[in-house]
Amino acid sequence: MKNRLKLLIAFSLAGLQLTAQEKRPITLNEAIDLGIKNSKQLKNSQAKIEEATAQLKEALNNQLPDAKLSASYLWLSSANVDMKVKSNNSSGGGGSVPTISKAGYAIANASVPVFAGGRIRYGIEASRFLAQATRLDADNDKE
Repeated sequence: MKNRLKLLIAFSLAGLQLTAQEKRPITLNEAIDLGIKNSKQLKNSQAKIEEATAQLKEALNNQLPDAKLSASYLWLSSANVDMKVKSNNSSGGGGSVPTISKAGYAIANASVPVFAGGRIRYGIEASRFLAQATRLDADNDKE
């Protein structure tokens, strides 16, 4: 009884699986297009091409000057600053303490690569060759 029940369940599930798929003939060109569109290796090659292109852009950007600017400003509404100032009465300047309520500063930094031992130029050439090689590799994989 148990074996018949197992056999009946197995055949009914197999029948469901066979009827669930539709058979459709496709042409050779359709099969090639589906293979190219769904190929994981071609998607990986495309990602490598994008990575090599990004490295080329980065190498080109390394030859450009770099500039940075930062600034800060501080305003105190009621500062309680106790400065120890030496009063020099002989010069007639008086010993008055200045009032401090504002402070500000700015820093500018600029750098230009003048000579890097050929690293920039050779880095650009190497990145170009790498991008070209990955494109050729992807074409080879596609074929």
